[in-house]
Amino acid sequence: MKEHDTYKNIAEYYDNMLQENPERKTFFTKIFKKNNITSVLDCACGTGNDLLMFNLLGFKVTGSDLSDSMLDVAKEKIKNNKVSIETQKVDFHKLSEYYDCKFDAVVCLSNAVNENDIDIYKALNSFKSVLNKNGIIIFDQGQTDFTMKNPLKYFPEVNHRDFTRLYTMDYSEDLMKVEIFDFLHTEEKRISGIVNFL
Repeated sequence: MKEHDTYKNIAEYYDNMLQENPERKTFFTKIFKKNNITSVLDCACGTGNDLLMFNLLGFKVTGSDLSDSMLDVAKEKIKNNKVSIETQKVDFHKLSEYYDCKFDAVVCLSNAVNENDIDIYKALNSFKSVLNKNGIIIFDQGQTDFTMKNPLKYFPEVNHRDFTRLYTMDYSEDLMKVEIFDFLHTEEKRISGIVNFL
């Protein structure tokens, strides 16, 4: 059975969903320096923006993702920036099956660990399996103590001429269910997508 690429229809537009965050580079520079990091595996690299940032900061970076379409965009960026960064299609639940080497840091960013079909325990054990001794794991996710104590029902994360992303949230005890509505504003193509996660 052929694997379904859930990002196939939005990969070329994905960067429209991202906002500039000047603190991001500062955060990684400080934490990687503090932990003597030289090699980084970005195991949900998407369109490759963080790969380029890590490379620019001087780290040996490797990228993987499960989406062929997202990797195609990342490879094009790497080529256009004339840098050498290895990328390959990998399920981050099974990293040790693809990598013989170990990394000083494994990162899994942009809320990738919160998608519906993720087994978080298996994923974290997989991250650890390719980590050097004293290495670090960094991942992010959307649910925080602050959002649970100050619940919003909806808010626009991104809203500009070409793209709008709207979050809606429902709360049940210690769980927050999030629905993400993406709207692309183009003349040729009209695409909207919905992603659900807890």
